Amino acid sequence: MKLNNALVLLVDDNLNNLQLLGKVLREEGFSLNLAQDGQSALNALFMQTPDIILLDIMMPEMNGYEVCQRIKSNDKYKEIPVIFLTAKNQTEDLVKGFEAGGVDYIVKPFIREELLIRLKTHLELAASKRQILELNRTRDKLYSIIAHDIRSPLNSIVLTVEALTSGALKPSTDDFKEIMDYLDKEVRSTSNLLNNLLEWTKLQSGTLKLNPISSNIHILLEDCVDLMLPLAAKKNIKIVLNVPDETYGLFDEVTTHTIFRNLISNATKFTSEGGIISLTLIPDDNNLIINVKDTGVGMSKEIQEKIFEKRESYSTTGTQKERGSGLGLMVVKEFIEKNNGKIEVLSEIGKGTSFVVYLPLPAFNQLSGGEMVNLNSIQSND
Repeated sequence: MKLNNALVLLVDDNLNNLQLLGKVLREEGFSLNLAQDGQSALNALFMQTPDIILLDIMMPEMNGYEVCQRIKSNDKYKEIPVIFLTAKNQTEDLVKGFEAGGVDYIVKPFIREELLIRLKTHLELAASKRQILELNRTRDKLYSIIAHDIRSPLNSIVLTVEALTSGALKPSTDDFKEIMDYLDKEVRSTSNLLNNLLEWTKLQSGTLKLNPISSNIHILLEDCVDLMLPLAAKKNIKIVLNVPDETYGLFDEVTTHTIFRNLISNATKFTSEGGIISLTLIPDDNNLIINVKDTGVGMSKEIQEKIFEKRESYSTTGTQKERGSGLGLMVVKEFIEKNNGKIEVLSEIGKGTSFVVYLPLPAFNQLSGGEMVNLNSIQSND
């Protein structure tokens, strides 16, 4: 968010003050919502969340202190900085404003330069605070993954290897083969998780650089499918690529490879023995659209609303108890957005899931022809 594009909720019962302040802020490029009393201010707040609030103290029925206290009592809005507009500058009045939750005050009649500096300073502080909170959430997520989703399987692998090296199992036994299959699954799963973790932390820290170019999506998807075939073969799952050879999009190849590798891996995890996973081009004049569809267990509406959310950290086990951290789909969503695309999920319990990925087209359109498809008609089952 650019500071001079921020949304300011301006609250003052004096129409002349609203007009004067509004003129100053609009000249600086700020967006505005206006209110002349406390209840109107709260209504405006609920309709559209502002980045900062300029709040008059002396208003009828509900003064600025009361309005601020009600804002700060709501978890959704409590982090919005509130600057009081006041004709008072007595110490007790200022202390009362800070106790109500205000971050600063501006004395009327105001000085234009002072108003703008204070406004921009608190917008910067609020942006920094949001960034710190997000970094803390990221850190907590990483700690959780390291503590559980990486340490636990690594400990299990170590113990299994120790049992094998001790000679407790002979290579010719069925138990030995079963344990080797288990080790293979655990190592692959942990390796995939570590790759996702590394890419996600690069994205969160801002060190990941994307290079979107016109690229052939068929070649990229073919490589992703080849990588996932050994995993799918263990469950006798068929992966079908229904994307014409000369199909182009505008995307970063490294992150897009990660996107589809994760989607295919996720589909394999939740598809039972003998199922089918298909990657299909949906013809469209405005976007490159790929539908990754499986015949798996499907998801409820509640789960669909959680799977992409950072704060939810939602994960579950696959049809053969495959582990998951909930990180893969977060990586997918963020990488797609970084590629100026979007993702939709269509699913029904017992009938499978479709992840529909939208990516930009290059300046020239080399999509193969075909009948237009209405996304609302896509079914989750083959």
